[in-house]
Amino acid sequence: MIPAEEKIERMTTVARMYYEHDMNQSQIAKALGISRPLVSVLLSEAKACGIVTITINDINMNTEKLADCLKKRFLLKNVILVPDETVAGETNLSIARTAYGYCFDKKNADKSVGIGWGSMMGHMADLVAGLEDEKRNNGSIFPLTGGISSVIRGYHTNEIVRIFALKTGKTADFLYVPALFDTNIELELVKQTEPYINIQNKWNEMEQAIVSISNFPSYPDMGVKTIYGDCLMKEHAVGRILAHYFDKNGNIIHPNEDSVLQASMEQLKRAQVIAVCSKQVKAVAIVGALRLGVIDTLILPQVLAKQLVDFHE
Repeated sequence: MIPAEEKIERMTTVARMYYEHDMNQSQIAKALGISRPLVSVLLSEAKACGIVTITINDINMNTEKLADCLKKRFLLKNVILVPDETVAGETNLSIARTAYGYCFDKKNADKSVGIGWGSMMGHMADLVAGLEDEKRNNGSIFPLTGGISSVIRGYHTNEIVRIFALKTGKTADFLYVPALFDTNIELELVKQTEPYINIQNKWNEMEQAIVSISNFPSYPDMGVKTIYGDCLMKEHAVGRILAHYFDKNGNIIHPNEDSVLQASMEQLKRAQVIAVCSKQVKAVAIVGALRLGVIDTLILPQVLAKQLVDFHE
């Protein structure tokens, strides 16, 4: 018999994979090495015990007013709202389509662009892979982090960059090193290599960064226990951008030892940062991200925008 604590952890993991990352039950079963019927049971039990809750929101504000409220409240240059579909996966597909169209339109055609990771980056790559090669952009495109081993395409940063470069015509630069290291010593050794120096120059000069906002805790967990210990729980982390974790007030939570290869917050602040939010992101995670002071443009579903407007401490 599985102990209660372990069962709760398994239900939570399955629920996140299903609701936050849009993996179907067969994909989850394969990733976790369990049967598909067991995945179904775990999802049902997660609802029954309150791990998963469903909220229905009534939007009384029109799109223009919602966007204007968010721009004023969080000092944003642009807010793009996407109508919610009946199915979460369809909403995320619409968000991905809108984000790609905005990020790679004519006014951004010649920019150097850094690409983050996350489920929405994967949705954008899936969408773009089926499009014709347009070859209408100049400039360069490159990852904002190293890579990790994950069943979620959104964390295969080089692959996302390759797809975007193929479809837009931008020149691709790749980073063939991991994002997470066991120690700072290993990270510092990598920083002395030519590939890292090249990508560091790209980060310093980039004009645009496309990132997604993730909840905390999230799947995958980015080696949280190894890197942070219990810091994230003690300091009340609510979300992350790349592998930068923050609290609801926009304070960065620093790891016990810096061992993550990623663009810094200072480098992001010098670029135009476009944050793309899936339907599953919590309002408090977005609030914390916006308070970092690095995001210029926010792309998100309308229901989530209403939650942000109504958000209280």
